[in-house]
Amino acid sequence: MKPCWKYLSISLFFLIMAALLRYWIAPFLELLPANYSNRISLTEEDKIRDSPTGAWLASTLNTQRMDETITISGQVAIIEGGLHVYYTTGAVNFEATSLYGVDRHTRLNVSGYGEVNRTGQFLFPPHVKKIKYPIWDPWFVGLRQASFDHVETIDGLQVYVFKFKGNGMDETVGYSYLPDVPDKYLVHTDGIGTVWVEPVSGSVVDYQDSGVSYFIDQTTGARVADFNQWTEKSTPETRTAQLALARDVRRRILVLEDWLPGGLVLIGLFFIGLFLFQKRKNFR
Repeated sequence: MKPCWKYLSISLFFLIMAALLRYWIAPFLELLPANYSNRISLTEEDKIRDSPTGAWLASTLNTQRMDETITISGQVAIIEGGLHVYYTTGAVNFEATSLYGVDRHTRLNVSGYGEVNRTGQFLFPPHVKKIKYPIWDPWFVGLRQASFDHVETIDGLQVYVFKFKGNGMDETVGYSYLPDVPDKYLVHTDGIGTVWVEPVSGSVVDYQDSGVSYFIDQTTGARVADFNQWTEKSTPETRTAQLALARDVRRRILVLEDWLPGGLVLIGLFFIGLFLFQKRKNFR
């Protein structure tokens, strides 16, 4: 093989490697990790009573969302997602734990896993867009809509801000420790909130919500009375940890999708330049 044609072969090798890395290897390496787990802590200001006519009690609560992968089934991660809300004494305010089947590529809920056939996103996907995302995760027991609102910068990191709301979500199981639940009353919840998402990684870096839970008459289906009102937000420690996680995942995605393939393309173009130079030189 003449030297100039060797340069063309080398350039084609680097260009093919760039394409393989960008469109095959990178998506595989960006799957939700098989050992994915995450813990998010929030502080909550709460006002609650245990019956429609009971006295209101105001408290500061500790909220924990805990996600842990139990097993992997092909491209689906079986994740135990739990939400636990406690008083400072350790007494329970609310608890719910469920299994979720999550597509490791899209982060969508997959039907057929857990006690409910869920839809929507369990987590935001990589390369978040400025659109509306249906979400069903441990924060609430029902589907809600998260709509893109605006862009912010937190500690030098650009994030997308989404607003969400959900109405009439059945949280009877989580409040089953209350008197007359579920024998006499069901419990429904309305909630609104804000999520700050790093768009390349899809990582949530900050979160806050507020809502109200109310008794529903088991027989008539009528709304009886509110009994729980709250607002909550991520702790500073959680916000710092989530920002660090988002930066790490973002950097890894940029390396796999842009920096390494881009470097391979530049090397390929360099050898194409050598090929053209040598070919022109040979024709003189």
